[in-house]
Amino acid sequence: MKFKANTNPSRIRQQLLLTFLFVGILPVLVLGIFSIIRARKQMDEHYRDLVKADGLRINSVLFDITTTQYTSTESFTDTQSCMLLFGSGYKNREALRELSDLDERLETFHHNTAAVSSLRIYTDNPQIPTMNHIIYVPDLSSMEWYQKAEDTWSTWTCLAASDTVGNTYQELALVRRLGVVSDRYSAYLVVCLDNNYLKNRIEQSDNQVMISVDALPVFYASDRKLIGQSMTFPDGFSGGFCTYTGKLLSGRNAPLSHIATFTPYKTDNYFYICTSDDSAFSSMDHLTLIYLLIMALAILIPSALILYYSSFLSSRIATLKTAMHKARMGDYNIIDPVRGDDELQDIFEDLKATVEMIHEKEARYYEAQINRQQMINRQQQMEFKMLASQINPHFLYNTLETIRMQALAQGNRDVATSIKLLGKSMHYVLENTGTSFTTLTKELDYIKTYLAIQKLRFGDRVNVSFQIPEDLDTDEYKILPLLLQPIVENAIIHGLENVDQEGHLTLAVKKESEDLVISITDNGDGMTEEAADLLRRQIAEHDPDDTRSIGLYNINQRIHLFYGESYGLSLQTVLHKGTTVTLHLPGDFQKNLAEEISHERNSESNGK
Repeated sequence: MKFKANTNPSRIRQQLLLTFLFVGILPVLVLGIFSIIRARKQMDEHYRDLVKADGLRINSVLFDITTTQYTSTESFTDTQSCMLLFGSGYKNREALRELSDLDERLETFHHNTAAVSSLRIYTDNPQIPTMNHIIYVPDLSSMEWYQKAEDTWSTWTCLAASDTVGNTYQELALVRRLGVVSDRYSAYLVVCLDNNYLKNRIEQSDNQVMISVDALPVFYASDRKLIGQSMTFPDGFSGGFCTYTGKLLSGRNAPLSHIATFTPYKTDNYFYICTSDDSAFSSMDHLTLIYLLIMALAILIPSALILYYSSFLSSRIATLKTAMHKARMGDYNIIDPVRGDDELQDIFEDLKATVEMIHEKEARYYEAQINRQQMINRQQQMEFKMLASQINPHFLYNTLETIRMQALAQGNRDVATSIKLLGKSMHYVLENTGTSFTTLTKELDYIKTYLAIQKLRFGDRVNVSFQIPEDLDTDEYKILPLLLQPIVENAIIHGLENVDQEGHLTLAVKKESEDLVISITDNGDGMTEEAADLLRRQIAEHDPDDTRSIGLYNINQRIHLFYGESYGLSLQTVLHKGTTVTLHLPGDFQKNLAEEISHERNSESNGK
């Protein structure tokens, strides 16, 4: 009895893995993800607080600087002498001396104030001579700051400047309009703050800083390449006060930024201070990755251990289960041991002892059955020989040959041919009675003889063609005798039943992989799919009381018994076009045990 191993996965292993999944992996996964989210949120809040604090610090420093510069320059803008001088000009030496004193005061203020890079009064009064810090400009509208300062008394703006080597940069400047007693002339005080002073006061952290006034370009930045560029604001910003913390740029490497806004002392300007931490998100990602690796190790290491243990346990249980299943199926060849030193090992040893006892009892039972069957077989062989001896094959051949010679003598060649074919057919049938195998060549010759007889009977109603590849040696193949004749007979009687002329049968032999395939096709009426399904069921499982399709059923059963369930008959049909019956046989008969058994039986018969 053949044994088919159970290939289903171990249910115990599945239960162990599911238990570990719900008890081990899921809690660690849930807690790990919660912890990572919580830690990342805290880190995000921490970095946001840092950039906010830095922004507030810079806000306070810049507010202090701008307020100080504004209040410090009031002494130059609100004096009556300035109003008179720049409104009318100098008319005497006393006025010239006052202008010189003012220029010296401006020089002293500039020299003593580190925050100021330049300090100048611009006027369009032609009576005012140009000095160190007092500049006559015929057309003030040509100045860079004029458009911003024209309609206000005080404003902050950015002015382009260049250093000694020609590098350009932006300077923060306070522009204050001086009150003059004239409708014709104007005067403006322009105070530019020193960038190095701002840098020393502002840059006290690793954060990137950008500062701009109103919608003007950035006048101060930690990265000098950003000076002169436009400030980046959050979406939806349209001016005015702005407070924002988050990403200002798209992309994975965008920094965490904070924008703070303040209005300087006694002006309508808005100062925008942007502090950015380039490493905030990368630090959070790095720490998140570390947490993920820790969580992965916390899952993978126990998972590897439980997988190993479950695989080891399930393999032992599978070995025990296979041994028990083999014993139930009658296969007592139990070789694989159950490894280990526990209850499973004890159960396996008990099973082996039980199987050995059953095997001994079945051996004695089968020995008795074999002896009884041998006696029955001998009796059947004797009965068959007695029946066969009642007909002398030589007597039949000689009688048929005598009748054939008489027909030839009378000139009736058709009768002589019919008798010759009948004798040849009977000779093949009697020759293979009691044998297990014949060659494919002999079987095909017999079919040709049988079809020749049918041709004499039906005439043009039956036509035959054989399709056998030239490279296929039919002498090398052995098949069960008398397999094809019932199929050919069924094709003539039923397949060509309604064909009056030009009926055709095709017998094709081919080799597919290692199998031999023989098909018999007729060009008859075929049958419906329902009739074909019924015929297939009758071929597979036949009712003993039903005599229909008994020949095809017997052929199919003979093939199953000798070659196995994977071989047999198959049927294909197309209504009004014909039917094909196909035999699937093993190509290498030397591997079939049935042939060896047949040889042994023939040897025993000859010996007796």
